[in-house]
Order: sequence, then C-alpha cells, then structure tokens
Amino acid sequence: MKSPVLILISTFLMAACANNQGTAGHQGSAANPVVTSFSTGEQDTLEVQVTDREPVTRAELAAPDGRIFLAQRIDRERLTRQGGGYGQPSLGVGVGVAGGSGGHVGTGVGVGFGFPFIIGGSDDYGYREPRVTSTALIHVPDMAAYRAQWQQWKVRVYLGEGASQRMIEVAAPQPAAG
Repeated sequence: MKSPVLILISTFLMAACANNQGTAGHQGSAANPVVTSFSTGEQDTLEVQVTDREPVTRAELAAPDGRIFLAQRIDRERLTRQGGGYGQPSLGVGVGVAGGSGGHVGTGVGVGFGFPFIIGGSDDYGYREPRVTSTALIHVPDMAAYRAQWQQWKVRVYLGEGASQRMIEVAAPQPAAG
C-alpha cells in the first residue's frame, strides 16, 4: 500500500516542480509588444499597435532607401486592472500521507477554495504594473514601391521619454493583394 501512495505523491510533486520551472522561464522572455497591419478603413495606412508599460512617443516607417515616414496620429489608452484589487479567488488540491503506530498509514485528498484579503496591509496587493495601448497610423505615400520591396521596410516605435526611452524595430507587414 505504501508504494502506490508514494508513487502518487512523487508524481504530483514532480508535476508541480516541472510546472514551476516552466513558468519561471517564461517570465524572463517578454513577448513582442508590437503588432503591425494595414488599416481596414484605409488600404494605404499602416496601423501599429503596442501594449507596454510606456506609451509610444514616436512611430515611423523606414523605407529601404532611407526615407522615413512618421505616424500622423498616435492614440493612447491607459489600461487599468480589473476586479476588486485584492487578487483573484483560487482553488487548491492537496494530497496527504500520514504514518501512525503499528504500521498504519493514512492517506487523504483535500480541495480548498480561497479568497485572498488583506489584514491591516497595503491597498495595492496583487497590483500589476499599469499598461498603455498605443495605436499609431502611418500613411504609406507610394504603395507600388512598398508592394515591390515590403520585406525590406521596417517599422520603428519609440517608447517612453528621456533616459528611459527605448526603440523597438520590427518588420513591416505584408500588404494586401491589390
């Protein structure tokens, strides 16, 4: 009886450890926050959407010959966290084994549902860094030239200001057939 229970516990522990390792690995590599496409309303307008902690301060389309086309408009929307501010309810499952005198072993499985709350603490428990979604519109003045060499065009977005400013460069999107 001890072997199956120990195997079951070992399996749960290994699965939990494997899951935690995967989560830590993903935290270090942030996904690309830039999404580019052509506007559905205007076929010669590039739409660049960025969700980041910093707003887009400048967006540009760089042609292979060095010409730069600046965004004629950048809209920004600050995203706020949802919910009551104390975190989300959680569900937990536990497995336990206890040894007793005389070789008796007890096993058990438990399920719990929790509501996190603060006792005399901070108001920002579970607070996530605020995000801004910026949408830039860039007019492409010569769509024939763009279609001919779109793979060599680049989109650059500048986030933040001053010493904290950074630039992200991505490939320009494929134009719609036309």
